Order: sequence, then C-alpha cells, then structure tokens
Amino acid sequence: MLNYYMSHPLYAVIIIALLLLSLFVLFKAVKSGSERSRKVNELMEKMKKDNELLNKYAILTEDVISESEPEELFHGVGLNLQKKVSDNPDMLSEFNLFNDSRKYIYSLFTFFEDAGEGMSAFFSANTKPLTHYAAEAVRLIFPDDVKEAFLNEYDATDEDNEQVSYDKEKMEEWDKKAAPSIEDGTLKKLCGEYIKSHPDCFI
Repeated sequence: MLNYYMSHPLYAVIIIALLLLSLFVLFKAVKSGSERSRKVNELMEKMKKDNELLNKYAILTEDVISESEPEELFHGVGLNLQKKVSDNPDMLSEFNLFNDSRKYIYSLFTFFEDAGEGMSAFFSANTKPLTHYAAEAVRLIFPDDVKEAFLNEYDATDEDNEQVSYDKEKMEEWDKKAAPSIEDGTLKKLCGEYIKSHPDCFI
C-alpha cells in the first residue's frame, strides 16, 4: 500500500488533504458545540439570577432600598417593573400607570437590555413614549459625556425632530463614546442611586 502511494503521489496528497479537512470539520464541530453549551449555561445562570432578584425586590421597603447595593437594586426593581408591564396585555396602559420615577427606571432598564450591541440598538428597537422617558431619565441621572451622546442619538432618531437628520457614522461615534460606561456598570450604579434617593416613588 505504501509503495502504491509512493508511486502515485497525487493520490497521497488527496488522501492527506481529505484527512486534514475531516480533522478541521471535526474541530469546528467540537468548538461550536462547546460554544453553544457555554452560551446555554450562561443564559441559564442569568435566568436563575434574574429570578432570585425578581423575588428579592418584589416588595420594597425603606430598609431594603437603603441596604441594597445600587446596581443590584436597579436590576431587581427593573425586573419587577418589566414583569408588571409584560403581564398586562395592554402594556402601554400598564406603563402609563407608573409614576415618572418608575417610568424612568423602566425605560433605562429596557435601554440596558437592548443596548448590548450599542446604544443605537435601543433606538432601533423602541419608540415614544419609552424613548422620551429614557431621555428624561438620562438628563437626570447620566454623566455629561454619556448624556450628550444619548441625547444626540435621541434627536437623530426622533421622527418629530426635523432639525436633526440620521447620520450612521455619527451614530457609531456616539455608540463608541457611551460603550465603556454601559459595559463597566457605572451607569447602572447611578440608576440604583437614583432609586435610593427617591424611595417613596418605588414603595
């Protein structure tokens, strides 16, 4: 057999190439399966944590609010507001029952849920009144650099604002400007601090 392949080198090259291709396909399949398993585990872990926070912050008191870590508090309150809205067939009607502070936190919670691929993704997925209350909340809570980027995108995607036009390059620029603060949890902590400073609006 070895002598045959030595006398027919082209066949040997083809066999080796097929073996390498098979190994490559096998490697990709194993890697893909491992990646898929990792993502499923991460999703399950997130769902478990969300359920714990949903229950932990279902009933708010002054003590619960004052003793909670800001970022966790924001996430727990946001989850409960989201549940209230999603449980009502008329989601807009439920949203309109919220006081302004709850509208701010619900809107910003939705913002963080949708902005994983960039701040502009929030504006692609949502319209008024949600984007309006998010903008109002940003004016109150976010630091100036992120506030400017957010409000620029809000104006650029506001159909009622004829003075500002949509510019893809500028949207990408504003996304990059806001990304670090979105990713490092700084803004979520500020949202939690807002809840702590307005406890009566959430009890």
